Amino acid sequence: MRLILIIVILSAIALSGCNGSTTNINSNGNSNANAARNFKPPQPIKPAEAVDPNFKPCNPYFPLVPGSIAKYVINYSSGLVGDLTVVVDAADEDGRKVFTQRSQLVDRSGGMKQNQSVVRRFICDGDRVQILSEKTETNAEGQVSSSEFEFRENSLVMTDPKSVLIKGSKWTHAFRSVFHVPGQSPTRSDQPTVIAFEVGSPETVTTAIGTFKAVPISRKIGENLTVDHYVAGLGLVKRLSKEGSSWEMKEYSGLKPQD
Repeated sequence: MRLILIIVILSAIALSGCNGSTTNINSNGNSNANAARNFKPPQPIKPAEAVDPNFKPCNPYFPLVPGSIAKYVINYSSGLVGDLTVVVDAADEDGRKVFTQRSQLVDRSGGMKQNQSVVRRFICDGDRVQILSEKTETNAEGQVSSSEFEFRENSLVMTDPKSVLIKGSKWTHAFRSVFHVPGQSPTRSDQPTVIAFEVGSPETVTTAIGTFKAVPISRKIGENLTVDHYVAGLGLVKRLSKEGSSWEMKEYSGLKPQD
């Protein structure tokens, strides 16, 4: 059951950003009515600063550009449709630059069925990108929960650009998860969850923002598979999961696709 919860969180983001599914939520008519009466749509998120036109990200396939905004439409296998906004900020912490990626997922009802926020922190390791932490807060049909991912040291979320262009390049990272539900004790995973990444052959993908040459990178947890399509300068533009959900970039600012 814990692994299922982890997969739900990863397959929808936020991200890996933003995430969520309503297929496993049980609620009665009274709780739905109460949630509808008490629900207030979340305020849209914005980056803390404007983009520096001279800023160069350490990895073009995972461009952490402070001030940038990327927006996606997410279609879940359950039929739910969500809008995802991702913004990036940066700050110096203990002598190193830490990039904070905030994601906000709101379903097309305005977030009454599902709204979720994810905060991820990254650093650059040369031209590779490491993830430091991830925290998620979810309100699904009035049911509130949160989770934290505690990553191992040196956990790569994106390898170096040269390796990204080599089919078959592989790496892994691992984390332990802690789930919080109001009124219950936190649930901590007994074993680390391992995510295996593998680079595929470059291919052409078409999205609402254009047609691009992209690199597919698969993310696998056990038998659960997600394929992410990355474009140099834009990052993630399309995501397809084995269970049927999909992401597609629909708008961006502060980012620029590379040839």
